[in-house]
Amino acid sequence: MGAVVVRAPLRVALGGSGTDLPSYYREHGGLVVSTAIDKYVHMTVSARFRERYVLKHLETEEVDHPGDVRHPILRAALAHHWDGGPIELTSVGDAPPGTGLGSSGAYTVCAIKALTELSGGELETGELAEAACHLEIDVVGRSIGKQDQYAAAYGGVRLYEFQPDERVEVRELRLSDPVRAALHDQFLLVFTGQKRSASEMLGAGLAVDALHRLKQLARDTCAALEDGDLDRVGELMHDQWEAKRRRATGTVTEHMDALRDRALGAGARGVISLGAGGGGFLLVYSPDPERTRAALAAPELPFGLDEAGCTTLT
Repeated sequence: MGAVVVRAPLRVALGGSGTDLPSYYREHGGLVVSTAIDKYVHMTVSARFRERYVLKHLETEEVDHPGDVRHPILRAALAHHWDGGPIELTSVGDAPPGTGLGSSGAYTVCAIKALTELSGGELETGELAEAACHLEIDVVGRSIGKQDQYAAAYGGVRLYEFQPDERVEVRELRLSDPVRAALHDQFLLVFTGQKRSASEMLGAGLAVDALHRLKQLARDTCAALEDGDLDRVGELMHDQWEAKRRRATGTVTEHMDALRDRALGAGARGVISLGAGGGGFLLVYSPDPERTRAALAAPELPFGLDEAGCTTLT
């Protein structure tokens, strides 16, 4: 195979973020509910007639040896998942990195899948997710969790349970058509205008009692979604906001609080911060989205649901 085109979805975490960190789930078990969305990391990799490694991401690199690659994920992916010659790799994302949508995990999943398939290999979905977790957490050494890689690999609206013995149980949520429609029409992704490093935020130390609470809220959110009780989902989003505030210093900024207050004053039933917090996107649930949208007057990323997970397009 001379070239591979791959894409992996970004994700919106609906509950449990932080409980997927190894420091937590290895002792207590973690639980995250999230949905993959139709915004992607796209990657094209070609091995035809290359004399040097050419890597185009947020910058362009051209090197003779893969060990000289500056991008840490690509350098590690080439070392662990590629034994061929020079390649050209081009990547682009539908949302900026560091905004709470799991772009780093999706990028890692894309890189491993593309290099594996270009080598003539194949990974099962769970193997792909776990390989991406190992690369980012163990090889690159980032202080992050495992939900992003699993959401990017599997797609769909799913519950992920991270067991202390490293097993990961994956279950697709049973959602009615009205709930699926509401996730598309009444949930807004609003950009705070701020970016942050998830690894830095999550590596600063987290309050265990807050993580216990977030895990229970994720379980309750899963039940409310499957019951079609969106009012209950909104109430749980309030509880998540406060639990996440207690999770770590800097998780909720004054600007984020102000946006949340504006949304709640304009018909929204719930607001949560995505990813590690400290900026990025907010998820807003509003039965009156146009009123809420007008009051916020903030950049928005429209989205739908992705059901396929990481896929090869050619």
